Amino acid sequence: MIIGLTGSMAAGKSTVSNMLIERGFTVIDADRVSREITEDELVKSALNDAFGGGVFAPNGDIDRAALADAAFSSRENTAKLNAITHPAIIKRLILLAKEAESLSPVPVFCDVPLLFETGFDAYCDRVIVVAASDEVRYLRIMLRDGLPREKAKLRIEKQMPQEEKIARACAVIMNDGTLYDLERSVDAALSALGVTNLPSPDNDYSLSDEEQ
Repeated sequence: MIIGLTGSMAAGKSTVSNMLIERGFTVIDADRVSREITEDELVKSALNDAFGGGVFAPNGDIDRAALADAAFSSRENTAKLNAITHPAIIKRLILLAKEAESLSPVPVFCDVPLLFETGFDAYCDRVIVVAASDEVRYLRIMLRDGLPREKAKLRIEKQMPQEEKIARACAVIMNDGTLYDLERSVDAALSALGVTNLPSPDNDYSLSDEEQ
């Protein structure tokens, strides 16, 4: 079984992902796959065509800060970046998930921030959404990034509405409380999806660095 894991900004998805890893589950990180994809020469060539040489460092590697500035300067440029990277990322995620699924008798998780936006939910048997109240997320962004409330609010409003993600989820993990509360919510979500046989902490189902 492949379970997609997603959530809105500052909801705590990464914390949940780490909790799943601690429980012995294989978690495939889409952000890590994205970084690997941008090292592919064909992708680099496409990025150069779309955004110019200014998005590259002197050594030929992608300058991620420069790419972000260029890609998110307009909706048109964001669409260009997504059109170049998303198909390759999804293809790689599917491959890794299928490989991990063939090795593991327990579910494999794919941690994908833009799971619904990219259509990756179509490749998942179940989807878990990590959610938190708007005010809690505002405060987390303000503390984490040193932003005023208005800018934190603007960041959240640029994303797919959290309510829409919740409506499309098979299970929801609320993260407004303590880490202990979150642990219990993770257990409840797994139980709701019928995941009752947890892997052993010393399992060998996780993908190696080379495989990931």
